[in-house]
Amino acid sequence: MLSIILPAYNEEKNIDKAIEEISKFVGEHNLPSEIIVVNDGSRDGTKEILNNCTKKYKNLIIVNHSENLGYGAALRSGFAKTKGDLIFFTDSDLQFNINGLSSFMEKTKDYDFVVGYRKKRQDPLFRRICAMIFKTLAFFFFSVKVRDVNCAFKLFKAEVIKNLPLSSSGALINLEIFALAKKKGYKFLELPVEHFSRQAGRQTGGNFKIMFKAIMGFFPLWRKIKKIKL
Repeated sequence: MLSIILPAYNEEKNIDKAIEEISKFVGEHNLPSEIIVVNDGSRDGTKEILNNCTKKYKNLIIVNHSENLGYGAALRSGFAKTKGDLIFFTDSDLQFNINGLSSFMEKTKDYDFVVGYRKKRQDPLFRRICAMIFKTLAFFFFSVKVRDVNCAFKLFKAEVIKNLPLSSSGALINLEIFALAKKKGYKFLELPVEHFSRQAGRQTGGNFKIMFKAIMGFFPLWRKIKKIKL
C-alpha cells in the first residue's frame, strides 16, 4: 500500500484540488492507498474543507494539530499514522505534478528512497537564493550532496522512515532525513520533477524568519546527529 502525506497550513484554496488530483492518480494506477492530510493548526477554512472531503474520499485520514507546530512536526505526525509499505510526501499547494510519482515508484526496487529536484524551479528569486545557501550549508555541515534538499516530492520504503529517529519540528526536517539516512547507509536516487508557481494561498516556507531560524539550527542539528549511533 502507498501512504501519501500532505502537510497543510492555511491551504483552503488548494487542499480540495490537491486531494482530488492525488485520488485521480491512485485511481488511474489502481494503487491501494491512504491519503493522510496533516492540518497544522490552520486558521482559515482548511479544517472545514477537510471534514467535507472525508465524505468524498474513503481513504482520506485527517490529523489535526490544535496549533501550528511547524512543517517537520506535521510530517512526523503523518509518518506516525502510515500503514503502507511505501511512504510519499508532497505539499498541498499544487506546485508539483503528481503524475511524476509513477517513475519514482519504479525505482524503489533498486533504492531505499527516491527524491525529486525541481527541473525548472518556479519560485521567486529570494527563495531560490535561500535554497542555494541551504544547499551549501548542508554540504558543509553534513556532507549531504543533494540538488534540491527541500524539494517536497519524496518517496521512501516505509522501513527507512520508521528507522530514522527524526525530531525536527521546522524546515530542517528534510536535511535531518538526508543526514540520518547517510549515517544509516541508505541509498537514494534523485529524479527531476515538474514544478509550478503557486497560484493561490500564501507561501510560508520561504519567508526570512523561517529561513533564518532554519540556518541558525544547522549547528545544533549537526551536534545532535553526530551523537546518534545507528
